[in-house]
Amino acid sequence: MFFECSNNGCVVHTSAKINLGLEVLGRLSDGYHQVETLLIPVRLCDTLVYSPTANPLQLKLIGTPSCPASSLACDPEQNLVTKAAELLADETGRTATGMLQLHKRIPTQAGLGGGSSDAAATLALLNRAWKLNLPTSRLVELAKQLGTDVPFFLTPGAAFGTGRGEQLEPVPFPAGVPLVLVKPPVGLSTPEVFAALGLAPGESASQASGYCKRLVDHLRRHAPITQWRNLVRNSLQPAAIRLSDWIDKIADAFHRLPVVLHQMTGSGSGYYAVCRSWREARCIASRLRGQHGQFALATRTCL
Repeated sequence: MFFECSNNGCVVHTSAKINLGLEVLGRLSDGYHQVETLLIPVRLCDTLVYSPTANPLQLKLIGTPSCPASSLACDPEQNLVTKAAELLADETGRTATGMLQLHKRIPTQAGLGGGSSDAAATLALLNRAWKLNLPTSRLVELAKQLGTDVPFFLTPGAAFGTGRGEQLEPVPFPAGVPLVLVKPPVGLSTPEVFAALGLAPGESASQASGYCKRLVDHLRRHAPITQWRNLVRNSLQPAAIRLSDWIDKIADAFHRLPVVLHQMTGSGSGYYAVCRSWREARCIASRLRGQHGQFALATRTCL
């Protein structure tokens, strides 16, 4: 996150993420799924602006070409930003006041973590703006109440997520790796994709092999990409393909292009490719942009 604060308010730019590997190990008795995943922040960002007022907290959602207003939830009360602000206010015994403007650039229902990133940004931003001075450790505990991926966005750099994905360990991963992000015209619901796996509570995934953990082990040894790129897999992808043929269409497009590796991120429908150079990433994004109405962007990993 990058903050800009003054007497007139605060601004935070909060990143998207990709899953460089995601393995579902099984379904827990509480209905959640046990996963291992490598989360990497990328430079595609939403911007959250806070202006102090004495009025009850309000949220204004502002769309952009990569995330049009038509794709945003109509009811601000259902937005994770509002929920995060109310949770922080309740936990600290204060009234939620002020105006929040959320400029959305991270596509929704794409597996890029936009909603979770916005929720984490709200906790961090209002902690500053309201002068609460809560430690990051407490913000992380609050973040766990908002969603599995939310704690990740309060910590710098890449992380290995276990449990439901909320138990995080830092992993070395370089900033500046060139990527192409693609989002087709349709999104995918995270609960629907997990449900399509067909696992009953308490059931283990029969195909689980620990590939994501092996990927992380390679990265911790600073192994070259040639030694670990075949471990970049997403066990949600077959379920996502059953729900939308767009995933196969994008995978096929990347198969025909000179990228290092490519994979669906999260529960989809977003997709990414790692490229050899920034020039290659820009050329590929330009080639894919607008095909069949899809969004494509060249970007990089970040800290």
